[in-house]
Amino acid sequence: RCVRNRGFTLIELLVVVGIIALLVGILMPVLTTVRRSSYRTTCRAHLRDIGAQFQMYLTDSKNRLPRVNPIPSLKPPLNDAPSIVELLKPYHRGEGKVFRCPADRITLPSAAAPAGYVTYFEREGTSYMYNENLATRYAGMQINDTRLYQERKQSLLPILSDFESFHGPKGTNGSMNHLFADMHVGDLLDVN
Repeated sequence: RCVRNRGFTLIELLVVVGIIALLVGILMPVLTTVRRSSYRTTCRAHLRDIGAQFQMYLTDSKNRLPRVNPIPSLKPPLNDAPSIVELLKPYHRGEGKVFRCPADRITLPSAAAPAGYVTYFEREGTSYMYNENLATRYAGMQINDTRLYQERKQSLLPILSDFESFHGPKGTNGSMNHLFADMHVGDLLDVN
């Protein structure tokens, strides 16, 4: 009697490969959703940290809104004021990692970059944009002098926002994070 080592047949191998491919196909969208959710949560946590820094700034400045250049890379500059990162530097520890949203992967053309593209963080020093109206129209005023604050709608007054819809299609719920004047972090579409 001859004993042969029995191996897998080609059909059995193809079935196993097909099952693995099916499982990978099912898991990939789930893993992508989990990754996006973790990015969104991290960005919101960063905005909360920045909100605490901003609150310390407001306390030191007697609630006066800062004069800030919301888009430092703009040429000619919107104004000669510092960026929000520079303004809040005395209030944060470390290298300012809270100013980078991990979902900030939108590439912008840049001749200076080796690949020809940069992210908002690389270009502006932050993934979050300071509200232009607060930077210009209300700069130097007390935060409670703003119209939305007077109407007791602090939860509708964004102070900082993602530069772009990092977390989904523009205009959809959850696509952008905002830090509001009442220091909560959320989405404009979440607020009614």
